[in-house]
Amino acid sequence: MKQIFYILLLIVFGTFQIQAQNISEEPVIEMKDADTQPVFYAGIDALYDFIEQNFKKPNVPELIGKVFVTFIVEKDGTLTDIATTRDIGFGTGAEAERIMQLSPKWIPGRKDGKVVRVKYYLPIPIHTN
Repeated sequence: MKQIFYILLLIVFGTFQIQAQNISEEPVIEMKDADTQPVFYAGIDALYDFIEQNFKKPNVPELIGKVFVTFIVEKDGTLTDIATTRDIGFGTGAEAERIMQLSPKWIPGRKDGKVVRVKYYLPIPIHTN
């Protein structure tokens, strides 16, 4: 019975590995090279509303600046490889990454009429009172 369990576990794990490899093997297009850039499902204004509603600002008076995050918008609209490229400290980069991980699916980008993976660059303005 244990052998069957381990065999099934290996099959399931192997399937996940194959799917992960398929995603990473497809090329990633830079934003400037996409014919149609990816977009948050409800538009850019809704994206910044989503960020504003969910971002936990640090308790630092008069903190002003921008956090820059990058991520890949996959062909199915999910976000992967979320990373901070510049932050203003006080945990703002980690918080920006957390928010982007919560993001609903996006409308993916297109190149030559085909849905493609696109690397997206997003500035997030921060201002505490």
